[in-house]
Amino acid sequence: MEASYALLLVKELVKEDRYLVTSSAVQSAALMGFLNEDITDCIVNFLEPTHFYKTMASEQRAGMMQDVYKITFEGKRVYLKLQINRSGLAVVVSFKEDESYF
Repeated sequence: MEASYALLLVKELVKEDRYLVTSSAVQSAALMGFLNEDITDCIVNFLEPTHFYKTMASEQRAGMMQDVYKITFEGKRVYLKLQINRSGLAVVVSFKEDESYF
């Protein structure tokens, strides 16, 4: 299985400030001690294709896919779900503690 969205494009959109972060992603990141800047830093500077875990259908947006990545960032295991919406913006759907094992 491969990602639905090119990670390079997602990273570029985040770098260009053409992205959204869901409120649930902001809240769960905050519970881990991360700010919005940490979310973008993780994606732009640390996320690699080798962190890809799976792609899945969106539960909220029919017909949309979401790519899941698992990464250890700042010493914490992160479950990160990304997509590109119909407007062409990158969306950080989830940024939460990964409670599974790699």
